[in-house]
Amino acid sequence: MLKRNILLVLFIVNSVNLFAQLKLGNAKTEINFREGPGINFKVVYTINRSNLLVILPRIPVNDFIEVFDIETSSYGFVAKNLVEITDTLNFGKQQFFEKSAENNTGEVEIELVNLTSLSMYVWLNATSYNLAPHEKKVIVSENEEITYFSSAPGMYPVFGKEVLQKGNIYRWRFSK
Repeated sequence: MLKRNILLVLFIVNSVNLFAQLKLGNAKTEINFREGPGINFKVVYTINRSNLLVILPRIPVNDFIEVFDIETSSYGFVAKNLVEITDTLNFGKQQFFEKSAENNTGEVEIELVNLTSLSMYVWLNATSYNLAPHEKKVIVSENEEITYFSSAPGMYPVFGKEVLQKGNIYRWRFSK
């Protein structure tokens, strides 16, 4: 019984790690890029094979996966079986978050500041955010380990992982 429980825990831990990686891919054929996970959601446009997709690390819903289309700088859903995975983005430790102050809440507070005239897409620990040009958003997290991805039209995506300390305020400024 103990051996089976240990194997179950190892399986769960390894499964969680599988979904904590961003992957790169492209369409095997022309596919519909949808607003939601399923054929009942509106088709936004059609993706062709040349579009580079970032597959966001979430469990597929209705056999649809969440993706970010780098060419159009759009977030949406595509049928899982129509995407070919070409690479895995390994999260290295980065230094994009600057400590700006301390707080009394014991949580990690992150200020996302878009200093550009572009709309930014930011993905932090499996939550998506859109930042309008010159917009600032404040995110409060109980997690100290932050996994992230961001992109904007015409800009190369940024991704990584950082460990932040609870009780601090961090700022991530986006600029060209």
